[in-house]
Amino acid sequence: MNFYRKKNIYQFFETKPIRCSYLKEKYEKRLVISLKSNNDNDIFHKLTSLGFRRNLDYMYLPICNHCSECISSRISVKNYKFSKSQKRNLKKNSRFRLEEMITSAEDVRYEVFQSYVNNRHKDSQMNKMTKLEFSNFICNTPVNTKVFDLVDSSNNIIGSILLDQLFDGMSAVYSFYKPEYLKNGIGIYLILKAIEKVQMEKKKFLYLGYWVKNSKKMDYKIKFNNLQVLVDGNWRFFNQEN
Repeated sequence: MNFYRKKNIYQFFETKPIRCSYLKEKYEKRLVISLKSNNDNDIFHKLTSLGFRRNLDYMYLPICNHCSECISSRISVKNYKFSKSQKRNLKKNSRFRLEEMITSAEDVRYEVFQSYVNNRHKDSQMNKMTKLEFSNFICNTPVNTKVFDLVDSSNNIIGSILLDQLFDGMSAVYSFYKPEYLKNGIGIYLILKAIEKVQMEKKKFLYLGYWVKNSKKMDYKIKFNNLQVLVDGNWRFFNQEN
């Protein structure tokens, strides 16, 4: 498949079906494009707005046979209103602050990442990531990416979030945190702080990736108000009928 823009021709490839990452009884198939071989900054922003998701140095879109459960989602941050539970989350975690990547903290950040995936995602490929691969994952990206560390009063890193920088907002690529803070709702807290970052930059959207209706671990996404989903090529505000 080719995608034409002015004089450029972008090549897309279809992957072979593999076990679905979200729904165990299904197989997933992706349409992918390399960001390294297509050295055009505009393509990343355009494809994100069309529902593609970045992973390492390529972008992908699910094109599964007989399944359309993966729905692109983003939060419109203008006039965003925190729910009561989100306000409680912000208050509970107010002793933590989000700072742009702390230098000379690579070892600590990797340790936090390892403890997170060992606790939360033992069966994922992320669990096999070496320190070098992890460093490349967060630092050597083909797009403009910023890493923010969540630290306590003693400057100890308890979590991090990777945010790709877009013309119209930011895209939450990945986040992780120390498992002992699970009950604090740190995952939600990182997204709430990311919303604030987008607002401070006076941009419009925080892209969250795919919402999967029948995947419990994706339910958290529909708890954010001003959520938009991509349906039939158009971004619409979410309702339970989507």
